[in-house]
Amino acid sequence: MIKVMAMRGFRLGKVAGFEINIDWSWLIIFTLVIYSLAGFYFPRVYPGLSSATNWIMGVIAAILLFVSVLAHELMHSVVAKQYGIDIKGITLFIFGGMSQTGAEPGTPKAEFNMAVIGPVTSFVIAAVFYGVTVVGNGAGWPVPVVAITGYLAVINLILGIFNMVPGFPLDGGRVLRSGLWAWLDNLERATRYASYVGQGFGYLLMGFGFFNLLGGALIGGFWMIFIGWFLAGSARTSYEQVLLRQALSGVEVSRVMTTDVPVIEARTPVDDFVQNYLMRREYACYPVAENEQVKGIVGIGDVRSLPREQWQFTTVGEITHPIEEEMRVSKDDDAWDALLKLATDENSCRLLVMQNGNLEGTITQDNIFRLIRTKMQLGV
Repeated sequence: MIKVMAMRGFRLGKVAGFEINIDWSWLIIFTLVIYSLAGFYFPRVYPGLSSATNWIMGVIAAILLFVSVLAHELMHSVVAKQYGIDIKGITLFIFGGMSQTGAEPGTPKAEFNMAVIGPVTSFVIAAVFYGVTVVGNGAGWPVPVVAITGYLAVINLILGIFNMVPGFPLDGGRVLRSGLWAWLDNLERATRYASYVGQGFGYLLMGFGFFNLLGGALIGGFWMIFIGWFLAGSARTSYEQVLLRQALSGVEVSRVMTTDVPVIEARTPVDDFVQNYLMRREYACYPVAENEQVKGIVGIGDVRSLPREQWQFTTVGEITHPIEEEMRVSKDDDAWDALLKLATDENSCRLLVMQNGNLEGTITQDNIFRLIRTKMQLGV
């Protein structure tokens, strides 16, 4: 089944005009980096430092690694913006980051430049930290300072090299796709072949991981298996998203929206809403209005969070999600953008199609996937 990759987490803020999101998985790797640096790396490479110093160094190094990865992803977004590609935001997750683009690059050259700038940025950062380390050693700087800069030089070099591996959707895989695209003059086929290479690389890593497990390297083996599994799945999903984008190319929200979803009055008791709507109709959530003005959306999840004994004493308006920008689309918006909103906002089971402040209809993932299935069955 075609699906959309969506990260879950929280918003950090904006940097250089781009919205930065942190996936919950990033907190896992952030914690592991601090623990491994403070508990193993720094004590072994720089013995003699106190435990407190090692932990402080671990935290500082992890934060600077976070900044390095963010710089890597920001450069992807900056170059994408230069090519007129809308950037929805940047999400940092367990293996790095991802720029959420509103469209595929228009040309192989744009794809190449957008992809290669990330590893180049990591190599430049590695060179800067290496230079600082050399200067620091020569000038007799404190050991903790040169220890941190030396680590960041090495880890950014590794980050750049790893991202240049031709495993789609890594940067190297996108460089590969740009070359295939220029050769085949077909984005779908280029993505398919790059995806195969990415999946193959992922399975290869998993195989090495199993051999490491048999050799007794449990932690390294499990990490390689996990990374390989993640890359193989990401390569497959990235190709599916290209197919999905192509299927939705030129499709406006007005073509897939639903216009017959009942609007619930805010004063309706929750118990009546459950009995007369949720139990009798197929829809999982509904728009809510108060004084003929749309107020928000209410669904099964909102009802489930309310104790059963309070249903008859609570109105729908009291548990309604108020309208936010993420819940709105217009009839002329692209269906792909609507799908991204539905996929990335865990509270949105339905978007409101608003025009000049008036409710024109609603749209769900099912509406969009129904069109996708039909187009795929017809081969159009």
